Amino acid sequence: MLWTVLFALLLLLILQAQLCVCLRELRASTASALALPPPPPPSSQATTTATNGTVQRLPGAIIIGVRKGGTRALLEMLNLHPDVEVAKAEVHYFNLDENYQRGLDWYRAQMPFTLPGQLTVEKTPGYFAAPLAPERACQMNPAVRLLLIVRDPAERLVSDYTQVLHNRLQRHKPYQPLEELLLLDDDINGGGNDRHTRRIDPGYKALQRSLYHVHFQRWLEHFPREQIHVVDGEALVRDPYPELRKAELFLELPPRIRPSNFYFNATKGFYCLVSAGHDKCLDESKGRPHAPLSQRAFRKLCRFLREHNKRFFDLVGRTFRWC
Repeated sequence: MLWTVLFALLLLLILQAQLCVCLRELRASTASALALPPPPPPSSQATTTATNGTVQRLPGAIIIGVRKGGTRALLEMLNLHPDVEVAKAEVHYFNLDENYQRGLDWYRAQMPFTLPGQLTVEKTPGYFAAPLAPERACQMNPAVRLLLIVRDPAERLVSDYTQVLHNRLQRHKPYQPLEELLLLDDDINGGGNDRHTRRIDPGYKALQRSLYHVHFQRWLEHFPREQIHVVDGEALVRDPYPELRKAELFLELPPRIRPSNFYFNATKGFYCLVSAGHDKCLDESKGRPHAPLSQRAFRKLCRFLREHNKRFFDLVGRTFRWC
């Protein structure tokens, strides 16, 4: 009887041991199946170093506008300089909240790789009229150099509309004629006769972007005047070299851009670039024929802009031959 009890206890201990082993294996397999995957390596949003010693840096100079003022031409011409590297696409960091919330590491990652001593230049023409852009740019670097290229604001407005019109036509979307967007109808009752006059609509967005003094004043609240270089867009089209030389001086770059870097393309009607034996002309959207606007409406627009232009001239300390 005693041996039977001992044998039963021994058998019970063996079964208990096997059960413990099975439970451990079951817990291990369950934990493995339910375990979260290891976190991915941190994204390389910080400064990335290439094998040739170049790094991505925040821009030392930004072309802030104006839209349809010649910003792409200015960027491409500055890129002729061996000490300049440019961001290939508009980044829209300071004017779009969804980009700004990504932080400076994301912004830096959009920049080109540069060698020590090279200047990184970014251009986003939407910055100029964006209310929050001046403060945000100043918070990034209060010493950053700013370039603003301007043209006749009336011509700029028509060019602005022309680009929007072209995009809508390509997408087969409806559009309004420029005159309908630019002018408002006023009904005037005089002596029993109804007369209709038309006045400029100050709420038209393309017009608001042409009120240069409003936006420039906002930038002056965060940057000293000497830190903003104003480029004459019409002069850049007529003869690029003098305007590029002024830009080199402003950016404290050694004079490397030459008159031989430009040649006039009679077919296109504007200057093209020459660098290292290769020529480059701006894309077909440059020099696109403007959308129609009657002479009467254009003169009305020029009269509306006259006082606004004078305020801009006072701010920048120079005048331009605009309509």
